[in-house]
Amino acid sequence: MTKYDLRQRSYGFSVKLVKFLNRLSTSRLSAPLFNQLLRSGTSIGANIEESDSSPSRKDFKHKLTISKKEAAETVYWLKIIIDAEVLKNQNNVSRANEILKEAEELLKILGSITRKL
Repeated sequence: MTKYDLRQRSYGFSVKLVKFLNRLSTSRLSAPLFNQLLRSGTSIGANIEESDSSPSRKDFKHKLTISKKEAAETVYWLKIIIDAEVLKNQNNVSRANEILKEAEELLKILGSITRKL
């Protein structure tokens, strides 16, 4: 996968995540979980974008490593939300599982790239 494709894929992931979270009703319990998920999930693409204008290979790797960490955190929050049954609607659970799969794929891609750098 080229860097351009990763940029597009991470951007698309962020858009899907924002749309998904925007449709959910929140409670006192779910709001902090959704906020953490939103922050980590959108940070993946933001750090990939930032890596594109890195002045050095070291900084490029650092930004992609941050993206990888954010992807891992996103996977964590999605698993918590799914396994703790925060989502009551089965359609929302199915959508969350789709988003989880994409987050896990981004994590694998970023892991592979950072290992090779």
